[in-house]
Amino acid sequence: MNYWTGATALVGLCTATILLMASLSWFVKRRRDRLPMAYLLALASLAALQSLEFLYHATGWFRSVPFFLKLVDPLIVLIPFCIYGYIRALQGEDVLADARSRWLHALPAALVALLAVPFWSLPGEKKIHWMLQGMSDESLWQPLTLFGNPYLALIGGLSLLYWWLQQRRGIHSRKAAVRDWIGHLQRLQLIIAASMAVRILLYTIYGESFSVAFVLAPVTAYLTFLLLSHARPPTHIAAATNAPVSGAVAASLTPAADKDAQQQQQLFGQLCAEMEQGAYKDASLTLGKLAERCDTTTHQASAAINLCSGSNFYEWVNQYRIAAACDALCNTDLSVTQICYEAGFNSKSSFNTAFRKINGCTPTQYRKQKLQPQS
Repeated sequence: MNYWTGATALVGLCTATILLMASLSWFVKRRRDRLPMAYLLALASLAALQSLEFLYHATGWFRSVPFFLKLVDPLIVLIPFCIYGYIRALQGEDVLADARSRWLHALPAALVALLAVPFWSLPGEKKIHWMLQGMSDESLWQPLTLFGNPYLALIGGLSLLYWWLQQRRGIHSRKAAVRDWIGHLQRLQLIIAASMAVRILLYTIYGESFSVAFVLAPVTAYLTFLLLSHARPPTHIAAATNAPVSGAVAASLTPAADKDAQQQQQLFGQLCAEMEQGAYKDASLTLGKLAERCDTTTHQASAAINLCSGSNFYEWVNQYRIAAACDALCNTDLSVTQICYEAGFNSKSSFNTAFRKINGCTPTQYRKQKLQPQS
């Protein structure tokens, strides 16, 4: 038994299990953010599975139960993709939205699985023989399936590829917490790629090899620490942190209330960002729904809107809806009725009332005035 590798794998398994339980809890509770939580849950599951495989080898269990040899390799190859998918999901993007993307991202795992079929079909004693040969000296490995440095090179290459793809796509979220969090995740991608490269170089130059358990355990522990220290991982909400507070309100703030006002201003920025992304188009939008999108309470959302906009929730929402309606009246040929419902109103009468209150005329009159040639 390799005690050092076994102990390291056990530490990795413990931290991966903590991460897995936390991810599962977030996945169940945070229904609105199921997509990023699903990627995080998959990442934690794969980390735990890889730690179990390290224990399986280090303790020699494979000698008595060879069935699991090389069985999880195709799944472990998906770790770099899970990190990338999580990063994109934090920004509201599903990288598996179409069939072509699903096939492309699954291709490395499918390739590893295809190459492993001949090994999987071997009798148990043959599997044990070749595994012992490979553990003794990687050059003695004969089966077609990827093993040792070629397998690690694939994982490292995929980590670097997904890091490059993320760099190319950029960070579209305006929320500082999300941008900082993505920075941590990209560092993890580089750590994985660099550790694979170091391991391959050490073996190529000096003939020395070390178990990847010594990489996985600290990386998993670092990720678990980051997640738990945040209490909960960031969401994909893009926050506009510089939403203005009216001068009259700002002048009335006391030093004791200034910190609270800044927090409400930041929350108002998040609420505004949700509206700018089209939340107002939902005719059934309520203060409770909007508050849930921003991970806050109805009371806090209401207070932020009242303080920063000087109006109540429905008046504030109607400002966005009327602004969208005005734009459509001037720049499209849609009927007033179509514009009414696309802007988020439940009825034409409520639309006309809100429109007249803000613009002092009906939608039809507004369109005629704006489209009338200037003399």
